[in-house]
Order: sequence, then C-alpha cells, then structure tokens
Amino acid sequence: MGAAAAVVAVMMTGSTPASGRSDGRPEADAAATVVDEYRVRIPQLMADQGVPGLAVALVDADEVVWVEGFGHLDGSHSPAVTADTIFGIQSISKVFTATAVVQAAAAGRLDLDEPISTYLPEFTVHSAFEEHPERSITLRMLLSHTAGFTHEAPVGNNNELQPGEFDEHVRSISDTWLRFPVGTGYAYSNLGIDLAGYILEQVEGQPFPEVLHDSLLAPLGMDRSTFDREQIRSADDRAVGHVDPYPEPPLDVGMTAAGGMYTSAADLARFLRFQLNDGSIDGHVVLDAGWMEEMREIPGPTAGAPAGYALGLSRHRWNHWPQSPDLFEHGGGGFGFSAGLWWSPPLGIGVAILTNDDDNELQPDLPLAILTGLVTEPGRYLDRLNALPLRPGATDPDGRYVPPTDMADLVASVAMARTADRATRWSSWVGAYGAPAWGVTPPTDAARFLVDGGNPYFEVGEGDDDDTVTRHRLVEVEPGVFIAENGETLDLAGPVPRWRGLRLVQLSGGPAVWQRTILAVAALVATGWLVAAAIRLLQRLRSRSSPAIRRRPHAWTRAATGVATVTALLTVATVALVAWMPGLVDSGYLGWLDLPAAERLALDLPLALAVMGGSTVVLVASGLLGRWWSSSVMVQYVALAAAAMLVVAHTSVWDLIGWNII
Repeated sequence: MGAAAAVVAVMMTGSTPASGRSDGRPEADAAATVVDEYRVRIPQLMADQGVPGLAVALVDADEVVWVEGFGHLDGSHSPAVTADTIFGIQSISKVFTATAVVQAAAAGRLDLDEPISTYLPEFTVHSAFEEHPERSITLRMLLSHTAGFTHEAPVGNNNELQPGEFDEHVRSISDTWLRFPVGTGYAYSNLGIDLAGYILEQVEGQPFPEVLHDSLLAPLGMDRSTFDREQIRSADDRAVGHVDPYPEPPLDVGMTAAGGMYTSAADLARFLRFQLNDGSIDGHVVLDAGWMEEMREIPGPTAGAPAGYALGLSRHRWNHWPQSPDLFEHGGGGFGFSAGLWWSPPLGIGVAILTNDDDNELQPDLPLAILTGLVTEPGRYLDRLNALPLRPGATDPDGRYVPPTDMADLVASVAMARTADRATRWSSWVGAYGAPAWGVTPPTDAARFLVDGGNPYFEVGEGDDDDTVTRHRLVEVEPGVFIAENGETLDLAGPVPRWRGLRLVQLSGGPAVWQRTILAVAALVATGWLVAAAIRLLQRLRSRSSPAIRRRPHAWTRAATGVATVTALLTVATVALVAWMPGLVDSGYLGWLDLPAAERLALDLPLALAVMGGSTVVLVASGLLGRWWSSSVMVQYVALAAAAMLVVAHTSVWDLIGWNII
C-alpha cells in the first residue's frame, strides 16, 4: 500500500489503533520502525514521481527523531541533498511572517486589530463594495486571509519572470480589487501576508529579511534559513527547483513575505520543536505561550471555529481518530519546489517535507502517512493519543475561498447602470486572451471575453492544471471593469488588461485570413514541387533502360534536387504545425522548454526551413546563372524557393524561429 493509500485507509476506518504487538519488538521502537520503513519507501516514491531531491524532518517535542536528505540538489550528477540543504518553501513562509508579526504585537510595536492605515497612511486598494476599505482592514485580517484581497498583484506575482523589489510589489497591491467587503469572507491570498510583512518592515525600520532574521530565525537557531535574495543566490548546498516544462524557473520570488523563504530540514526541525513547545526552544522563550495560542485561534466571520485558517497557519481536527486531536499545517508549492509542514501539539509530534519539484503528490500524502505511522505503532505516541479525551471531529472549510453568504446579492448591487454605448464598448474587448507565465503565452486554452444574450462573460481555464473551463458571469462596476460572481475582477479599462491582478494579452487567435491563404498556397506549391520531382525521378529511371544516350545530371543539380526536396517537405510540415497549433502565432518560439524530443523537433521546423529555404534560394540562383534546368523545371524551383521564403518570413514575424540544442 502506497503512502497516500495508507493515509486514506486510516482516515476511512476512523478506528483507534491496536494497543499491542505480535512481532516481539518493544513498543519504544515506534519511531524507529517508522523511520526504517520510510528510509526505504521515500526513494521509491521519489523515483515514481520524478522528484530529484527531498529532505525530511521528524520531531518530538523533546528531541529531533529523524532528519535526512535523499536524492540530489539538481540532476543525478549533482551533489547529494543533506539535512542542511536549503529549499524554497514558498507559502510556508507565511507561517514565519505571521509569527514575526505576532512577536511585534506581543512587544507592543504593532496592534493586530488596528486599521492598517495607521501604519501605511498612503496605502489604498480598490473595492466596489465600500469606500476606503484600507481604513477597516486590520493585521489580523491580513494574517487570516479575511480582508478580501485577490491572490496576486501586478508586480512580483507567480507569472512574471522579473520579481521586482518587495516595495514595488506592495505598492502594486493598490492596483488590485477586493473580492468582498472587508472581513466578511475568506480568500487565500499572498497579498495580505506580503502587506503584513511590509508593515512589519516599516515599523521596525529594517529590510524585511533582516527583521525576520533578527527577531525569529536567529533566536530559533535557524542558521541556514533566510528571506534574503542575495544570501539565497550565494548559498552553497542549495537545491535547484524543477518545473515541467521550464528548464530554469526563476530563483527570486517577488512575494517575499508570503513565499520568499529558503530553509533546511534541520532548521525546520527546530521550528517544529518551537511550535510543539508553545513558543519555547531549548528553555528559551521566543514567543509567549499565550500569543502562540492566539495564533492558533481562527478569527473573522468564523471566529472560534474548530477548523480553518488561523493567523498564518491552517488548523484541523484529525477526524480519523475518535479523539480528533488538533493538527496544524501549512503547505507551499511553486517556482520548482513543494513542501509541507505538519504538527500536532496534543501528540507532541511534527514532520516537515521538502522537495525540489513542484509537480508531485508527496505533500500532503507523505507527511500525513509518517504521522499516521507514528500514532499507529504501539508506543509513546499511541499512548498520548489514547490519553486524550474523545471529542467530535470537524469539517474543514474550503481552503481557498469562502464567500459571504449574500455574495450574489452583493455583486448584483454594485453593477453600474447600463449605458447606451455598452454594446459598442464591450465589442471592442471581445476575443481571446492569454496570461503569460514566465515569458510564455500558452498556445492553447486561451481565456475569452464574450457577450451572450446581452450579458458579458469571461471564460477561463481554472483548477490545478487549468484544464477546467469556467464561464464567469460578469457585472460592470466601472466602464471596462467587471466583477465576476466569485468577486474576482476583470479590468479591461487600463493600458494592460488584468484578470485577478495578473496581466493578460489579447490574442490574435492565429494567422489572419490573408496569412492563412498565403500559407495554404505555399503548402500547395511545395506539394506540387514534390509531385513534379517524383514524376521527373520516374522518368529518369525509365530512361536508364533506353538505348538513347542521355546526359548525366550535373552534381550541382543533384544537390539542388536533394535540398529542394527537403525544403518542400519542411514547408508543408511548417504550415501544418501552424495549422495544428495556431496559438503559436501569439506565443512565439517554445522550443527552449523542456518538452518531449518529438515536440521540440516540431517546434524547430521553422528554423530548419529557414536554413534549407535559404540554401534553396542560393542553389536556384546558381541554377539560373548556370542554366541547369529547362524553363519549365526552373519555374518550379523558383516557385518553391519563393513559397518557402514566404513561410519563413511569416514565422520570423511570429518569432517562431529559435535555436534549441537537444
């Protein structure tokens, strides 16, 4: 049974583990049994899911039970991962940022319930639901994702190659729109945590990475951990992130406070012990236990709920045990990394998983499987579980979005009055849009703005793989600014169209009609040349049996025939490529991506055509001067050369000619 299946099986049974053993091993060996099992299983899981490197930390409140690295920093020939290898932990950074903000609140330098305009009087944010929402937003709302922010900002988001500076990123938050009235719902967002981190930076008068180091990381003894971009870049023993199909994901993360931290398994072991000991480590109090408990309480519209998002961390009840012990966690994924941090204070255990691949199922399956194994094995952890009182479980709310109960009415109430020119205005925006990610506009699955039955809609791929197309009904709240039923904003009024704060580009949808006509004619000319060449070849073969004396073809004409044949084939193949994926016209050359060899070869067809087409032009010019062919054959060669270069000209304009070493 795999790790994920083991977790599901335990969750479905909901039964208390057995209290005895039949193999004669002492109960005190529960942790050793689990460690031995996963030392064998982890390399198998990594191989199955294509994970280059992984590090794990398993801790008890009193000690580090296990910390170890597996695999490699990058490829199979790179150095091995160790307990001190640093990985990007992405959104797990939010736990650390929230802890540092609460530290400042505990010291009296911040107030979690003071409007953020107190600390950032110049900050503003758009809202269709209320005026000056920044005067109502508090730090507690920022840390619990209840302020209403969308997930991304125009600068320093998950889609842009250039991260921008942290202050630029925070300033761009003012260009976004809230999804619901302040404090009335839940929307997981990088922006609230980044804004909280920026407030901490301003209050402390130091760059955010320095604040986190001095206030939290250094006191915890997390010497390998940092938010500082320069330190990350220069660090030795650093894992390299892997993202399919990008060969080199960006290293710098613009969302510094929400996702910019690098750390090691050994350092996370210390953080877990800090959590399990209610703010202390090695006898040193880093954050008072009362404030630690406040961080674990869920605020906002569901204040006091047994499960949900608290201050920078998620709270659950582990429902598959009758005791339903509290279980806290945060995951992180992106920029080539995936990580998970899980701990249960009542049981005194915690686990961290770090990987340098962001497309695997090890988070949360592997951490939960390890914790389940600890509690299932007879020993001190099972004893701790059995000592807890029974209590009911709790259903986890949606971890991404929980709207106000009257969301539909709220959206309808902010619609602007319909104007006489709305149809004309909307028609100028109708069409396909793409969201460039790290320099690539996907050639398929474009979003689309359309008007149907007099109402505007936005169709966009959503979900983990953007493979589910959702049609959002829109209402216009300002000319060119539309809000969907889920509170997200489509802004077509500005110089750069944006959906959910992310940049869009309006797509052509492929070649224009006149361009398609030229490509089709070029393909027909190339096909005609191939047919004519085949006929000439057959005639030549027949003539060999004729007693008549015939002049042998000149070596240059034979070379020209070979080059022209390849050119004709490439012309037809390149036209077929554009017809198969017309979105390439908008995306440009994608052969640099880490795609299967066949796809990369297909994307290099325009380059091959440019080389062979140019060679054909040279040979045809030589043939004209040397009178190699008859007039009728010469016309065929000239037509082929012209057709090939027309296709080359178009692919060049569309940026489809690139160089890739396979």
